[in-house]
Amino acid sequence: MANISTELLLILAGITVAVLLQAGVLLGIFLAMRKALQTAKEEAEEYRGKLMPLIDSSSQLINTGNDLFLATQTLINKLKPELEAAVTEMANITRDVHNQVNRLQASVDQIAARARQQADRVDGMTTSFLNGLDRLGVFLNDAVHVPVRQVNGVIAAAKAVIDTLRAPAPPRPSRPQPISRPMHVGEDKDLFV
Repeated sequence: MANISTELLLILAGITVAVLLQAGVLLGIFLAMRKALQTAKEEAEEYRGKLMPLIDSSSQLINTGNDLFLATQTLINKLKPELEAAVTEMANITRDVHNQVNRLQASVDQIAARARQQADRVDGMTTSFLNGLDRLGVFLNDAVHVPVRQVNGVIAAAKAVIDTLRAPAPPRPSRPQPISRPMHVGEDKDLFV
């Protein structure tokens, strides 16, 4: 039981570490994407800020601005598939994490059910064992006390017989005895066996 609990705790700790590690990776990807988007946005704003005065000042600068705008558009177009792929990957990772959490919950529920079954089984075995010990105690008590009482009775009877046999014989009177009267209980304790 203790080994199962230890193993379960180790498995749960490993799964928890894996989920936390995945969450950390997802957070890192999210932060990197947000920073890349912010950088792209800042660069786009910077290019726009530089281009607008140039467009206003001369037609030659307009052509240069168009080139810069096309370069910016190309950069955005280059980043767009990567960003879309990153968003798709993040969605996949989120789905995978959700699936793993569901599997983890199912495993935890199954482990808890098995632990309850084992606890019920151990409880039943312990109750049965203790009931058996109680019945054994009653049996041993009866098996020991009855013979002990019988042996004590036999010993008491034997002691009474021995005490009676060891007692000195009463002296015999030389004259004839008158008719003896009936004895009452308790007058002669030595005669009772």
